[in-house]
Amino acid sequence: MTKNCYIYQAWDFFVHVISDEQPIQETNLPPDISQILSEFAHVFDEPTKLPPTRSHDHRIPLLPNQPPVNTRPYRYPHYQKNEIEKLVKEFLQSGIIRPSRSPFSSPVLLIKKSDGSWRFCVDYRALNEITVKDKFPILVIDELLDELHCTTFFSKLDLRSGYHQIRVQHDDIPKTAFRTHDGHYEFVVMPFGLTNAPASFQSLMNDIFRPHLRRFILVFFDDILIYSRTWEDHLLQLKQVLGILSDNQLYVKLSKCQFGVLSVGYLGHLISSEGVAVDPAKIQSVQNWSVPTSPKQSQ
Repeated sequence: MTKNCYIYQAWDFFVHVISDEQPIQETNLPPDISQILSEFAHVFDEPTKLPPTRSHDHRIPLLPNQPPVNTRPYRYPHYQKNEIEKLVKEFLQSGIIRPSRSPFSSPVLLIKKSDGSWRFCVDYRALNEITVKDKFPILVIDELLDELHCTTFFSKLDLRSGYHQIRVQHDDIPKTAFRTHDGHYEFVVMPFGLTNAPASFQSLMNDIFRPHLRRFILVFFDDILIYSRTWEDHLLQLKQVLGILSDNQLYVKLSKCQFGVLSVGYLGHLISSEGVAVDPAKIQSVQNWSVPTSPKQSQ
């Protein structure tokens, strides 16, 4: 992207957008954006049922003559046991897991998130070792960003628990089984940690957006970027994208979205009509390093 490319920057476009780099609050949205979001309000709902069966349901093909993976659970401190029980109960209520009698079993891990809550993970390393790897190509981020030449308006969408919006193929559900201190369960939807999960997700996204990829939309897993030269084009293209998501029963988390902005953070970069730069927030800790004053500090 260069400064001398022809960009439609009439004043009346600017009164409809907010150039703040921070996420736009719903109450601050321009009226024409709000109208589109109201039309597709269901896309921003929390799902109340399992995703539909699709041709992209996740499969777990195994190398020949491999016995079922059966790894014993890890030992957990008391407070983690309570958290595991709480999360498992929530998963059962939502239907994304179910009790299992599978001969497969992988252990559970809890990973603390930045907000202090816990992320429920299953250690599928043993299962991944005997899984036939999917060679679906995952694009390089720099190649994606090369497509943003001469664009002015941006909207960013983030899918809600993206992996959980894809089912596991019926015969492969038992392979996802995990065991906790108080039960044995299996995933009905695609869990994190499976070696081919990124390929399954990217394949789905590429197929549903294929007519528009590299024209006005970039998709990197569950991060969707809409980019346009004019405000009118942007409104039309935002509506098209939300329509595709609606048709495919995919849901977006509104609090992580931005609409109609002049600059946006995407995949660790700050994107605007001026070009692509490293997101300052991603290098803040490096910039704040103190200058070493001794050989030991330098090491």
